Amino acid sequence: MKKNKEKLLHELLEETQEAKTRADRIEIFKKNDSFVLRTILQLAYSKSIELDFPSGPPPYKPNDAPTGLELARLKNIIRGLGNCVKGNKTPNMKKEKIFIGILESVHPKDAEVIIAAKDKALSKLYSKITENLVEKTFPALIK
Repeated sequence: MKKNKEKLLHELLEETQEAKTRADRIEIFKKNDSFVLRTILQLAYSKSIELDFPSGPPPYKPNDAPTGLELARLKNIIRGLGNCVKGNKTPNMKKEKIFIGILESVHPKDAEVIIAAKDKALSKLYSKITENLVEKTFPALIK
């Protein structure tokens, strides 16, 4: 039996963006529900979560590896974002090092997604992935 290849974060968001209907987009999100997806959507749309960085990409070297980290493996890396939240006691230099480390260890398109989520601009990359869609899919996620 052939195992389905685990999606990368940007692949999941692209698939969701290309879905024909809102119901299809909700179904894709629910079918692919994960810690990583919820973390990125929460970062992008929750007004109470803000990373302690200026807008735009930090100085980092995009990962030139031909593959990326599947959502299951990305989970361990993305947990570091919790150390980068405003108001956290982690020193700013360490926050920047953690954030750059995350960006440099993921697929370049996933890094773009993480930066867009940090800047509350995910819907600029994926116009059909809106705050309203996230609220309909995961009602308690961004309250």
